[in-house]
Order: sequence, then structure tokens, then C-alpha cells
Amino acid sequence: MAADPNSEALRFYYKGEALAGAATWVKGYVDEGRSITGTVRFYDPDLVMVDKDTAALAYCADESKASDKDRKTGNADKTPVTKESYVAYNSRLEKGEDGVWRTTVLESERGNAKCVR
Repeated sequence: MAADPNSEALRFYYKGEALAGAATWVKGYVDEGRSITGTVRFYDPDLVMVDKDTAALAYCADESKASDKDRKTGNADKTPVTKESYVAYNSRLEKGEDGVWRTTVLESERGNAKCVR
């Protein structure tokens, strides 16, 4: 995405509501001169096929080893690990005519008990 809320990659893999949310999220980081550094681990995927072209995917993210970084200074925020470091995601994916699965809905909840470690 290269810190561009209008990037081709973002528009290719996200559609509809998910694209609007992702573009707003990226724009927020760009406007604040921030980026993310460190490691985010994704785990506990749960995939349900709704039909041959639609799927629901839920998964967790561990952001305890990631932090925001100032793009100018390179300084990273050191934030304590709390339950808010763990995020539950629920998404809807739809297969396009080209055979590529794209995210059309993406919701998240920080501190969700399912994901807290």
C-alpha cells in the first residue's frame, strides 16, 4: 500500500465497505505522519463458506509486538501490552469474476475475550 489510501493494491483486494474503512485507516496514519513497526501475529482462523463465491472469515491478531512509529523521526511508541493488544476480526470475502477473493466487509474489536492471551 506504500502509505497511499488510494493505492491500486488496496482497491484491488478491498471492495465496498471494507475498502472505505481501509482507505480511512491508511489516510489516518498518513495524515498523522505515522506507520507501524514490529510484528503482528494472526491466529485462530475460522472460515465458513456461505456459498461458492462468498465466505465469512473470523480470526485474531496479536499486536503486542507492534507499535506506531513516527515516519520523520523513526521513533516508535512503546506501549504496554494490555488486552487491547489483541484484536478479533470478522470479515466477508467475495470471489470476483477473475477468481480473486476480495474483502468486502471487515469489522474489528480490540480486547475481545476470544483473542486475549
